[in-house]
Amino acid sequence: MHMPFRRFRFAVAFSLLVLTTLFIAPVTAQDAPPVLILPVDGANFLPGVRFDFRVEVHAEALPDDFAVTVNGDPAADFFGSESTEESWTFGEEDAPTPSQSVIWRDLTSPAPGEYTVEVIAGGTTHTALWTVREPQASAGARNIILFVADGGNIPLFTAARLVSRGQVNGRYPGEPMAWETFEEFGLSRTSALDGIITDSAAGASAWQTGHKTAVEATGIYPDTSADPFDDPNVETLAELLRRTRGMSIGIATNSELVDATSASLYGHARDRERSTRSLMLAGMLESGLNIDVMLGGGGRYFLPASAEGSRRPDERDMFVEFEAAGYTVVTNATELDALMSGDALPTRVLGVFHQGYMDAWLDRNVYTENVEEFPDQPGLDVTTLAALELLNQNPNGFFLQVENDYIDSGEHVMDFERTIADTIEFERAIAAAVEWVQANAPDTLIVVTADHAFGFDVYGTVDVEAFNAGTTNEERRDAIEVDVAPPPSYMDVDGDLYPDNWEPDRTLAFTFGSYPDHTEDFQVSPEERTPAVGIDEDETAYVDNPDDDPNGIVRSGNLPMGASDSVHSLQDVPVFATGPGSDFFGRVIDNTEFFFGFARALGLDPSAEDGTAR
Repeated sequence: MHMPFRRFRFAVAFSLLVLTTLFIAPVTAQDAPPVLILPVDGANFLPGVRFDFRVEVHAEALPDDFAVTVNGDPAADFFGSESTEESWTFGEEDAPTPSQSVIWRDLTSPAPGEYTVEVIAGGTTHTALWTVREPQASAGARNIILFVADGGNIPLFTAARLVSRGQVNGRYPGEPMAWETFEEFGLSRTSALDGIITDSAAGASAWQTGHKTAVEATGIYPDTSADPFDDPNVETLAELLRRTRGMSIGIATNSELVDATSASLYGHARDRERSTRSLMLAGMLESGLNIDVMLGGGGRYFLPASAEGSRRPDERDMFVEFEAAGYTVVTNATELDALMSGDALPTRVLGVFHQGYMDAWLDRNVYTENVEEFPDQPGLDVTTLAALELLNQNPNGFFLQVENDYIDSGEHVMDFERTIADTIEFERAIAAAVEWVQANAPDTLIVVTADHAFGFDVYGTVDVEAFNAGTTNEERRDAIEVDVAPPPSYMDVDGDLYPDNWEPDRTLAFTFGSYPDHTEDFQVSPEERTPAVGIDEDETAYVDNPDDDPNGIVRSGNLPMGASDSVHSLQDVPVFATGPGSDFFGRVIDNTEFFFGFARALGLDPSAEDGTAR
């Protein structure tokens, strides 16, 4: 979704890659070529983690004095293996830059300590310092559940509380939101390796590997070659837990199973294109990772290329291949319910409930004419509980990642009501999981966070009748109350925490930090919004969509003209944690620290024979 602007960012980011000091050590000799060291300076590891090590020299040939050492020893001696030489060109077609590279594949990170990588090229020494951390004894966790509100932030969670609980005399009645009962609260910094603002891929990859990566990438350090699959890999937490501890791994999402956040568990590539991710999904089976439970959308990437609606680049039928690998396949909520009601549960399940992204809660439950093609989709609470029951059969424990992706999708198109409804659904899934954990697996760490934020906030409420009666932009704006704004008039008579009325006479006045030209009426749309449209087939610029909120107030865009919708923001994102090991998360941390917090909770030591720290 929203790919034109993302492709633009991707091209710019990689054309600037070799210029940023994040990647290239300073050059002191005038004729010394630029050098790229991957992993980068400041990288952190646990001992026993598998990774690749690449050194690039941007020159026609490797200099005569070229040498790579680790703590003073030749890299080949230090790692006990020889490197492979590779070369390519990158950059502008009319003036390509040559790159010479040496790479060591499938290395194992050494014992805890500090390691200085030195590269001599053209009379200049380039340095990167790596740290291998000491494994920590278990905090008592056997399982981990990571809940991801894709695009979530504090203002959004606050608005969801207001819409779902209401407000009386300035207080929120009824039960608190599920994460508000957690012992620990912190913030996470989310910037990507190549930019201050991350996307879902780089954000999720950070907590899966403990390393930063580039926007659109998962499980790799980005080199400058054109091949999205040859970049230096870093082993993911899911791969580590499966390899060293025999734990079960699960994904429950309303996104496509090949989308960025899910792919962070198994994918190693820097290309966000879903067809590339579908190849990574196939590679997962071949590598033996085999995520045990996968529940979400994206059926079009499982179908062979010749099948109607397929987006695979090959003729592999992944449904057939998953079944051959021992998976039970279900395709709708009824089949999932029947499976979970059976006498014996399988240990491997693939549930694909939509050809693309699963539909928003509001469409599945209110505007059901929008889901006629896939009317029987399970909710996130249902898939979460199913995944927990399936994964908990493994006595070695499990890691489950639960994502509500539609929060992000709704924010991109500034569809407030769909975003809020899915945020409530996200919170309800967490509440269900907390209850399940208390009854079935109290030795479970639960962490709630977001991969990135949006610049969303609420600044008042809107008198809908007065707004709709306005005939000018000014009259409509005067219907927004900001000084003493009464609460919105959503009602929840049945007590399920979802409003019974999505067309109240008073709604919330909201805004985003970034947006294209559009109009806003602060009222629910009967179908997902399209606030801006391209002016030509190439989508070189976007303007207000006259069919979207035609009676809304005018908002002149603040984005580049090639951007079709709101974009991610720099905000730190919230972190809520409960259970054994949760104290690690009650502070301000970088998103790469999640990896080490999870390892601490479980007592993970990848260098130990049984994967356990002593």
